[in-house]
Amino acid sequence: MTEPGAAGGCGHHLRVSHVDREQSVEVLKTAFVQGRLTKDELDARVGQALASRTLAELAVLTADIPPARAVSGPSHPLVPARRRPLARVAFGSGGCLALAAAAMWASLSSIRAALALIAPGLA
Repeated sequence: MTEPGAAGGCGHHLRVSHVDREQSVEVLKTAFVQGRLTKDELDARVGQALASRTLAELAVLTADIPPARAVSGPSHPLVPARRRPLARVAFGSGGCLALAAAAMWASLSSIRAALALIAPGLA
């Protein structure tokens, strides 16, 4: 005797794994997010998916949900995630400015010292 829905020997009588159940639950969640299922329908079907034992039982739960569309790429351009918060960037910029100021001051001091040696009256 075959399981209900096991017509044609498609393997629907096979027992499901945790991964099979989780994949079905993800399909149901996606359908809910897309507005294809109500919250009550989602809750009922997820309960049935977690209690299912065969592929036929899982197939019934998602039979009226169209397959997910293939995603060819993002619908909007990708923006790289900010790696550092603004405060860190500002601190880093401030550090660079401080180093630049110190380098300029050191250069100016050495120029004044050289000028004092060459032309003592100008420095």
